[in-house]
Amino acid sequence: MRQISNVEQVLAAVATARLVQGDARRLVTGITHDSRRVGPGDLFVAIAGERHDARRFVDDALARGAVGVVTEGEVETPRDTVVVRVPSARAALADLAAAVYGHPAKALRLVGVTGTDGKTTTTHMIHAALEAGGLRTGRLSTLGMTTGNGVAPAHYGFTTPEAGDLHRMLADMVDAGCDAAVTEVSSHALSLERVRGVAFAAGVFTNLSPEHLDFHGSMEEYLATKARLFAMVAESTPDGVGVVNADDAASAVMRASGPQRILSYGIESPADVTARDIRLEPGKSRFTLVTPWGQAEVVSAMPGMMNVANWLAAATTALSMGVSLDAVVAAAAGTTVDGRLQSIDCGQPFQVLVDFAHTPKALETVLRTVRSSTKGRLMVLFGHSGGRDAENRRPMGKIAAELADVMMVTSDNPQHEDPAEIAAEIVAGAREAGTTCDVQVRLDRGQALRALIARAEPGDTILLAGKGHEEYQVLSHGKVLWNDAEQSRQVLAEQGWGCPGAQGGQPLDHVHGAGIRCGQA
Repeated sequence: MRQISNVEQVLAAVATARLVQGDARRLVTGITHDSRRVGPGDLFVAIAGERHDARRFVDDALARGAVGVVTEGEVETPRDTVVVRVPSARAALADLAAAVYGHPAKALRLVGVTGTDGKTTTTHMIHAALEAGGLRTGRLSTLGMTTGNGVAPAHYGFTTPEAGDLHRMLADMVDAGCDAAVTEVSSHALSLERVRGVAFAAGVFTNLSPEHLDFHGSMEEYLATKARLFAMVAESTPDGVGVVNADDAASAVMRASGPQRILSYGIESPADVTARDIRLEPGKSRFTLVTPWGQAEVVSAMPGMMNVANWLAAATTALSMGVSLDAVVAAAAGTTVDGRLQSIDCGQPFQVLVDFAHTPKALETVLRTVRSSTKGRLMVLFGHSGGRDAENRRPMGKIAAELADVMMVTSDNPQHEDPAEIAAEIVAGAREAGTTCDVQVRLDRGQALRALIARAEPGDTILLAGKGHEEYQVLSHGKVLWNDAEQSRQVLAEQGWGCPGAQGGQPLDHVHGAGIRCGQA
C-alpha cells in the first residue's frame, strides 16, 4: 500500500504546504514525526509538542536519511535539503501520511471505538465477531496491532498512534488482505489530529466519566471531543453507522453529532440491542441477546456486567455490518482480553484477578462485579498515575473503602510526583467512606503484592487494579519492567503454588507497613 511519490506529488495533499527549499522531484517513501525511526526517503515532520520541540532533532533525522523536513517555523539545514513550511505540523502529518500511504482507511471498513472505559475490550470483541463472521480484520488497540498474521506489541506509546504510524499500520492491514479494521480512538487522538481525515465506516461509544480533564479542561470539552468521532463517521460515508450506549446520557451528544443511522445498546434503558436473563458466574457471563436480527443465548468468556455491556456494543456493531448472530455467539464464547479481569490461576484456593480499572467509575464497576463472585474477603491493590487526573484519587479511595474489605494502596505510575503524596490523597478518600475497610499503604508495588497475597485465605478474591496489561512502571528515574499478571504468578510460585513458567524470586518479604481503619484518624 505504500506509495512511492515525489515531494511535489505528496505536497499536493496539503493545500497550505509551501516548499521553501530543496528539489520537489526527490522521492518520498515514508513519513514520521519521530527522528529515531527515520529511514532513507522519509519526510520528517517536526512537531513542537507540549514537552519537546522536534525541531531540535532535525540533524539527527537528516543523518538517518530523511529526504526533507516539514515544519511550522524556521530550521537550519543544508541548502539541498527539502524544507516544507506548514501552518500546523500535526495537521500536515495526518494529511501527508494519508497521501504517502495511499489513503488506506478508504480501502477498509474501519470501526472506531471511543469512550472513557471499555475501549480496549470492546475493540477486541468487535474484532473477534467480525473475524468469526468471515471478515479478515485488523486491530489497533492499547495491547498492540494485528493484521491477522500475529500481534505486534504496542510500541507507539499511545492508545491511538500518531497519524504517521496510524496510516502506515492501516496500509499494512490492506497489504495483508484485511477487509475491515477496528481501532481505539482516544480523546487525545481526536484533539491532536491523529485521526484527521480518516474515513470511518462506524463509530462506537462506550461511556463517559471524568478523565483527562487536566488536558481537556472540562467535562463539556471532553464530551465534545469524543463526539468528533461520530461527526467523522457522518462525513466519511452516507452508509455509516453510530453505535451508542443507551445507559449513558452522553449518548445524546453522540447522536446529535453522528450519522443518520444510529443503533443503541443497553441493559437498563430501552435500546435496539439488549440483554435479558443475565447470569454472572465466576469466569463467565450468560445472557439472552435480543436484537432486531433475532435472539440468541450467549455464553461469554468475559465475566461481569460491564463485559455484558461491552458485548452488546460489539454485537450491535458486527450485526450492523452483516455478521450473523451465530458468528457473534461463537466469538463471545472464545474471546478473552489480557489485563481485563484476567484470572491468574496457579491452583491457589483464592482468586487473583488483574484489571486495568484506573478511573473511579471503572474501579467501582469492577469491584461490584468481583464482589458478586467472592465468598470470602474482597481485597484490592491499586494506586494512581502521577501527572494526571489528581481529582480522581480521593473518589477512588472512597469507592474502594466502600466496596472492599482490604485495600492496599501502592504505586502505579507515579512519574515525577511523590508516590507518598499520591497515596495520601487516596487514603484521605478512604477515610471519608467511614467504613471498616482495612487500609494498608506500601509504596513498593512488589512488597504490596507479596503482603496482600500472604494474607489471602480460601474464598478470598484479590483484585490488582490500574495497570492491567502494562509491562512497566514509570518512576521518577524512568521506566522499570513490571507486569501485574507475571509478578503475581511469581509471588504465588514463591509461596508454593504451581504456576507454569513462573520464575522464583526472593523469599517473601514480611515487612508490614502501618495501616489505618477507614473512618479513623
